[in-house]
Amino acid sequence: MNTTKGLSLVKMLMLCGTVVLAIPLNTHAFLEDICLGAGTGQIENCISAASACEGPPNSHTNRACALQVQEFRNIPPGRSMIHTDSTYFIALALGYRADVAYWIAAYNEVTDYAQYKPIDECGHQASNSNSGADYISAALNGFQRTNIKTDGPFYHYTAAFSPTGTGNDVHGADGIQAIYPLHYPEPGYPANIDSIYQGTLFNMRQWAMKPDADAGLMCAVGLTVPNGRSNFSGTSCLAGATIIGKVPAFEGGMVNIPVTVQSGQKVLDNSNNTVTYYSQLKTWLSDRSRTTGTLWLDSKAPPVPVQVARLGLYLHVLQDTASHSTFCGDDAPAPPGGSDPGTYMAMKGSAVTVNFGTYCATGPHLAGHVQETATGLNALPLRDYTALNITLDELIVFGNTVAKANGWIVNPQLLPPNVVGGRSAAGDSAADLHGRLVGRIVKGQAYTRDERYGSGVVTLPLQQKNALDRLHAMNAALVAYSGELSGRFGAHARFVPFQPMPGNSAGGGDTRACFH
Repeated sequence: MNTTKGLSLVKMLMLCGTVVLAIPLNTHAFLEDICLGAGTGQIENCISAASACEGPPNSHTNRACALQVQEFRNIPPGRSMIHTDSTYFIALALGYRADVAYWIAAYNEVTDYAQYKPIDECGHQASNSNSGADYISAALNGFQRTNIKTDGPFYHYTAAFSPTGTGNDVHGADGIQAIYPLHYPEPGYPANIDSIYQGTLFNMRQWAMKPDADAGLMCAVGLTVPNGRSNFSGTSCLAGATIIGKVPAFEGGMVNIPVTVQSGQKVLDNSNNTVTYYSQLKTWLSDRSRTTGTLWLDSKAPPVPVQVARLGLYLHVLQDTASHSTFCGDDAPAPPGGSDPGTYMAMKGSAVTVNFGTYCATGPHLAGHVQETATGLNALPLRDYTALNITLDELIVFGNTVAKANGWIVNPQLLPPNVVGGRSAAGDSAADLHGRLVGRIVKGQAYTRDERYGSGVVTLPLQQKNALDRLHAMNAALVAYSGELSGRFGAHARFVPFQPMPGNSAGGGDTRACFH
């Protein structure tokens, strides 16, 4: 990573309004943690650790230093191992076929990138001229974190809705109290994503879980015509409202990026000054000029099904809510006379305002993201375990309601029938798999925000400090877990071994798996 010293970038940006506008547009989800090194052709960490920052030790634990902010603005091609590798691993561990699991993970990252072009373990990126061509997603920027001409940013900073318009009901005892750690109201996610406070997630979830390929209902920020107390569960999208928000760059609202969009149908893409709505997603996935992606393990090699892409897009938003609410969603309005507006969404006349709290800003936000992997001997942050536990639950739900009927589950013995106590044919409940794959609580009580985890099969590799080591450890863990399951079921049981993601080998070093 570049360690060039110089004028503090943060100070320079605060003095230079035209430059500062570039900062918050890179509103990252779970931050990319494996990237192609600039000019090296090797896998490297995307952002330097706090130890690389100038200043006394631990001075940047909760603040990004100038070096990290500079790198944050120019992250090279890569991916988040939470959004992709971990999601892929969990899907396989629940019985999904490898090609279906891959496209769920790939469209998870489309939510950030607009188009996902995977990198392999050798340091190559998929392109139309190499063997990675068939693993490139369609391009659609309507959810993209940087697209301020759509509601895209609001799917990365999901804000709870305040019926009173004050934000106090969102964070108070009668509301959801706080979005993080995603356990309100009881019994928690995914069983109860409510349609009053958590409407953006509610609207997107019902779209993502739709079992057929029909367009369904997907609205800007989730807003529908009113349905009783809910503004997110009506039969059509809300029309005629202006959605206004200011995505913060620095604490205290000193610098913001304004986002103003109209309510109505969710925009799928608005590139080239042409607006296309979400209802065209199936058409885009079937258009060979947009993507050659197929379910390559299906004998008919059909285009990526719309249900698979929808789920990937949704899982990203759900994972982001677990991540970003740490910096944004927990921020309640200050008492009367205070300056913090808190983070919430509210209806004000014909406008919908999305307010972000004082501490929802680049500095603490970025510092937190740097801590989400590469923790060494220390456990990952609680939000990592929360995000992956709810990912596992939602993959169980989708597996039973959508994937099984379409033949996308190849190891059905691995899939529990539900997330609240039922056991798979292999004898595992969702809770068992949470503990084995994501991690077990080793200190404190669940749902208190004070619990501490010990990592599981999927999360332990994420603690590796070096990016390439992290990737190799994840691939090795996936193949080892597959071998463990195969031995558990015996030689005569039908079991389809797990495959590493395209471009990856079992433990690293096998260049035959790389794009060429």
